[in-house]
Amino acid sequence: MSRALLILSYGAPQRQEDVLPFLRNLFAGRNVPEERINAAVQKYERAVQKTGRYSPLNTECQNLVAGIRQIDPHRPIYWGNLFWHPLLADTVAEMQQDGIEHAVCFATSAFDSPSGNQRYADALTKAMNAQPPIIIEKLPLPFAEPFFIESQADRLLETPFASTPAPYILFSAHSIPLADAARSQYVEQLQFSCRLVIDRLGSDIPWELVYQSRSGPSGDWLGPDIKERIEQLAAEGRYRSVIVSPIGFFCENMETQYDLDIEVGECCAGLGLFYHRARAVGSLTKACRMIAASRIAPPGGVVKTHRVVYDSKQD
Repeated sequence: MSRALLILSYGAPQRQEDVLPFLRNLFAGRNVPEERINAAVQKYERAVQKTGRYSPLNTECQNLVAGIRQIDPHRPIYWGNLFWHPLLADTVAEMQQDGIEHAVCFATSAFDSPSGNQRYADALTKAMNAQPPIIIEKLPLPFAEPFFIESQADRLLETPFASTPAPYILFSAHSIPLADAARSQYVEQLQFSCRLVIDRLGSDIPWELVYQSRSGPSGDWLGPDIKERIEQLAAEGRYRSVIVSPIGFFCENMETQYDLDIEVGECCAGLGLFYHRARAVGSLTKACRMIAASRIAPPGGVVKTHRVVYDSKQD
């Protein structure tokens, strides 16, 4: 039997009464000002007014589990979250009750960053201290995996990017502090993935990597900001359409639903630009196949794809 598989994500509130407790979990130990928490609450409230739901993330994870089960129906598959139910600790307890001693984990973060990939790794290290002991090995980041790249390209192909007038492609990822970016390969990996997607599409449409959902001063966080860049494009007058690919987000979540669909959508409408937004990879069949087939690198080695091998020095 294949090792058990754990899908690990952030989690998201599904009801009004869950929003504040979720945010308290998310910001615990980070000395976040109360006004920032209140602003986040208002963001969820506006998202519900506009879309009728709080966040699609939990549904995305459930669909991901279901998709992998269709490919590997005999493999034990579990789902846990860092900040909302089902919480990782509860999922690990369920795995122990089922007699699972060894599992591999796919975290819904495709790129290296302290706020994403590292938080998942730290949570898994803590989870393995539970009794009875359980070994959970985190799968490699999939940013250069062929199925990941193909899935990103397929999502773009679902948009009318090739037929919309005077298009410009913006690949979007979550902004992080410059200090965090300097001690990770976040930017380099994102740029690498973007180039692979464009190569896969065989497109000559201009593109660039931008950032969204910034939580601090612009001078201290990665840019350019997506809305500021769209305003610049509109001022230049060369492009009539903006196509956004949320490459930095494996699943649909509040940042794609609110920041891209609502805020960026309103920004483009106000500037008279056509706007098309590709969906996150999520539970596309190729993505599910990638996760089902993923494996842990041997001691001292690396897992290499059959088409591309990332070299951090090439950027």
